[in-house]
Amino acid sequence: MKALLRRAIVIAILSWLGATGALPAQARATDFGAWVPAPNLHEGHVAHTATLLKDGRVLIAGGTDVYGLPRASSELFDPNVNRWARAADMIHPRAGHAATLLSDGSVLVTGGETGLGIFPIESLASAEIYHPTSNSWTAAAAMHVPRRMHISIGLRDGRVLVVGGTNVAPGSPLPAAEQEQAELYDPQRDSWSFAGTGLPSLSEQTATLMPDGTVLVTGGSTDTGFATTGAELFDPQTNRWRPTTWPMATPRYGHTATLLPDGKVLLMGGYTTKPQSAGGFVYPSSELLTTSEIFDLRGNTWVAVAYSTIPRFEHSATLLRNGTVLVVGSAYASNADSQIFDPKNTEQWASTGLRMDRYLHTATTLADGRVLVAGGYGVGSPTTAWIFSPMSGTSSRSGYAPVVLTASVLLTALIVIAFAVASRRLVRRPAATIREDESRWIDS
Repeated sequence: MKALLRRAIVIAILSWLGATGALPAQARATDFGAWVPAPNLHEGHVAHTATLLKDGRVLIAGGTDVYGLPRASSELFDPNVNRWARAADMIHPRAGHAATLLSDGSVLVTGGETGLGIFPIESLASAEIYHPTSNSWTAAAAMHVPRRMHISIGLRDGRVLVVGGTNVAPGSPLPAAEQEQAELYDPQRDSWSFAGTGLPSLSEQTATLMPDGTVLVTGGSTDTGFATTGAELFDPQTNRWRPTTWPMATPRYGHTATLLPDGKVLLMGGYTTKPQSAGGFVYPSSELLTTSEIFDLRGNTWVAVAYSTIPRFEHSATLLRNGTVLVVGSAYASNADSQIFDPKNTEQWASTGLRMDRYLHTATTLADGRVLVAGGYGVGSPTTAWIFSPMSGTSSRSGYAPVVLTASVLLTALIVIAFAVASRRLVRRPAATIREDESRWIDS
């Protein structure tokens, strides 16, 4: 019987490995989903962009190496074969740029900077377009204003709205009025125009495309370094900005904004500032935030939600198909837990079972609902990637849906089946659950 059991287990293992290849190391699963390492990128990428193409592949463009030197290189990840392939180089090396998928399937890349670090850095106004069918880049019309660390959003009419960003060149000859304005790119005409007036001159704010086609801009930092509570709304049909009725609960910049399925927006992390004075001079005192809040454009009260001891900055927050939000990384927490926020249970967040030393990375929702996390600063992060497979219908209080089968779970199932066949009896075992409660959450 023991020999038969050993033979059945070996057959099960070899059959699985023969069909799928060797199991990736450090695969982790919880009640909320599973992490599996993806193949390494060909090169390290920090402060790059990641864009989901219409054919399901992901384009990684530019960024810097670990020393802050800019890259022009690009890579393509194909989830169907779980493989990275080199793509054509961009025309200009750039980092801290923005990328937007156009209606024809091409990708518009705008602005950025010529590196990260203490050496002289130039902000860029140039733009270029990647064409997936020919694997080539072509120059596009330049923006009116050089921008880095800005935001670009594809509008419903096919145009692209660019908001915010900073210009590192001190004493810029550009008039302040131009620096305040957002810009619109028209792919049909390959031209830029200013997007209305009335948007305050800010940096490190967020911009969110709302269900009705308008764009909500929240928070930001003024030219004197103070965080703001303002929220502005852009209407593409009238080309006008207007302030929303309600301010944010907490002044913040460098945060993330995630549109939830019910039309509300989750704001998380970033910096806040408090005024300090010395010798009659008032200056901002910055403080990292662990708090989050929810904004409802239909009648906002800025609902504060639970927070943790993890300060989040230069992190990612990705909406999953089950309505929860995956939060990964932090510039100021080298062992930041990757967590799930459930809008149905705002009192506590949940661990996904994987801690990462990672920031200035990208998190991209794949066509099948999984999330690809790639590159970024951190020990071992610039060339590595992970894939998170979320569960459907997850609620951190009301119970869980069946666990998504990862390679390790399937292998365990095969071994159990083999044992059952060998011993001619059904083996029942309770499902394993991995939990991490080291991050203590309290209501704000």
